[in-house]
Amino acid sequence: MPCRPRCPWPRNPRPSTLSPVPRIPMPLPKHLPSLGGMRFIAALTVFTAHIAAQPIFRNSEINSTAQVPLNVLGPYAVSFFFMLSGFVLTWAGLPDKSLTAFWRRRVTRAFSLHLPMLLVTLAIVLWLQEPSMGRSVWDGFLTNLFLVQAWFPDFHEYASMNPVAWSLSAEMLFYAVFPFLFAALTKVRVERLWKWAVCLAVAVVAVPSVALLMPTDPALPWDAKMPEMQYWFIYVFPPVRLMEFTLGIVMALIVKNGRWAGPKPLVCALTFGALYALSFALPDWLGRSLAVPAVALLLGSLAAGDVRGARSPLASKTMVLLGELTFAFYLVHYLVIQYGHRFLGGELSYYRQWDTPAATGLTVLAFALSLGLAALLHFFVEKPVMRTIGRPRRPARPAPGPAPQSDPTAPAAK
Repeated sequence: MPCRPRCPWPRNPRPSTLSPVPRIPMPLPKHLPSLGGMRFIAALTVFTAHIAAQPIFRNSEINSTAQVPLNVLGPYAVSFFFMLSGFVLTWAGLPDKSLTAFWRRRVTRAFSLHLPMLLVTLAIVLWLQEPSMGRSVWDGFLTNLFLVQAWFPDFHEYASMNPVAWSLSAEMLFYAVFPFLFAALTKVRVERLWKWAVCLAVAVVAVPSVALLMPTDPALPWDAKMPEMQYWFIYVFPPVRLMEFTLGIVMALIVKNGRWAGPKPLVCALTFGALYALSFALPDWLGRSLAVPAVALLLGSLAAGDVRGARSPLASKTMVLLGELTFAFYLVHYLVIQYGHRFLGGELSYYRQWDTPAATGLTVLAFALSLGLAALLHFFVEKPVMRTIGRPRRPARPAPGPAPQSDPTAPAAK
C-alpha cells in the first residue's frame, strides 16, 4: 500500500516563544470626533465667560457669581484651543508637498473668516464713531489686518476691533514654526515623549511666576488687580502661548505612537475640576495656569478613546457638526454680545442691565444668533474659500510604470 503523505505542519501546533507572530498595527483613525465635540464645549465656555464680563443681570449676586469662576475658566478653554491646534496638525502630519503649500492653506483658513469679520467690525465702529478701546476708531486696524496685534503689549492694539482675533495672531506664529517643531519632535525617542510633556506642562504652569518680574504699573482698565504687562505676557504674548501649542504636538505623538498611559476622560475632567477649585485658594498670579496639565491629559485621553473606538457623547453627529462651526462661532460671538448689548440701549460702557428673565432670554438669543451666523459663515464663506484658494494643487501625473503597492498597515492619518 502506498504510504500516506506526511503533513508538512503539525496538527496541533504549539506557540513558539522563539519566533512570535508579528502584530500588525491597526490603522489610526483619520478623524477624532470626540475632539470636535470638545471644541464646541470650549467655545461655549468662552461665550459664557464673555457674557459674564458684561454684567447684563440686574441682580448683582448673579453677576458676581458668574464672573469670578468664568474669568478663570474662559482662559483654560483658550489653552485647550491652542493645544488642540498642535494636536490636530500633528495627527494629520504634513500632507502638503511643500512648506509653502502648508502655510498657504493655514493662512487661507485663518483669513477666510478673519478678514470679513474685521471689515464688519470696522463698519460698525465707523458708523457708531465709538472706538472699542477708547482711543481712535482706527486703533488696531492695521495690526489686526496683518494679525500681529498680539505682539504689542498695549491693550489698545490686542483688544481692538474684534478682540478675540488676538488668538489668531498667536496661531500665525504656530503655523510658521509647526513644520520645524514637527520635524524635530518626531525624532524624539517615543519612550521620552512623556518626559517632554511633563517639562512643557511645568513650564506653562511657571509662566505666571516669571511674569512677576515685569512692571506692575499700569493696571488693566477692566481689572485693577492685574498689571497690564503681566497680563499681556501670561495671556497674549505668542511665544509664551507657543508652549501650549507644542504640548499639544507632544500629546498627539504620544497617542499616535501607542504610548498613551494616562487616565480615562472622566478622571481627567475630575482632576481638572480639583485643580481649578484649588486655583481660587492660591494667589491670582499662581492659579491662572495651574490646571493646564489636566487640560492636556483630557485632550490626550479623548483622542486615545477615539482610537480605541470607545463611545463618547462628544462624538455624536450633532456635537461633531457644532465642532465644525466653532471657528466661525468664536470669531462672531463677541461682536454679537458687545454690539447687541450696545444696540439694545447700552451706553459706551455697555452696562445696561435687565431683570433675570429678560437677561436670561437675551443670553439665549445671543447664543442662537451667534450660532446661526456661524453656520452661514462656515458653509457660505469659510468652506467655499477653502475649496477655491486653500485647495491643494493637483500633483503632477506620475510617469508610466507599474502601480505602487499600497501598505495596508499604514496609519490612515499619514
